[in-house]
Amino acid sequence: MGRITAIRKFATIAIGEKVIIPRDRNDWGMNLNDRSPRLCLPMDTQKNDEEDKRFRKFFISLFPAGQGFANVTISILHELGHWATKSEVDWDEYWAEADNTFGWDYFNLKAERMATDWAINWLSDPENRRIAKAFEVEYFGH
Repeated sequence: MGRITAIRKFATIAIGEKVIIPRDRNDWGMNLNDRSPRLCLPMDTQKNDEEDKRFRKFFISLFPAGQGFANVTISILHELGHWATKSEVDWDEYWAEADNTFGWDYFNLKAERMATDWAINWLSDPENRRIAKAFEVEYFGH
């Protein structure tokens, strides 16, 4: 099974509905305008640039047990968190706040924090942690 297929399978299990992954890939994101979750991915799902490192550090600061999971796993779960919490966010307010906001300030925006909290809550369940580890075995091929 290819990596994108493994991601789609994991995301679908985690969110409980079919996840679509568009062919056009640029960066991590969740399209919230569709009827189904549309998970956007970077071209390299293993990239680890400075922003990826900052997000991981932020995530681990909130959930130290997350240290045992790969960046790809926590990124997928964070993006799914946007889908799961989309009705609780004032998106006009979010876009106004997000403009020119970076790093930990960005991660602490209400919508971003809600998505991260959803991911943390999901990973807090022992069965979900087993699912995430099984995904990582499939994704990394070990």
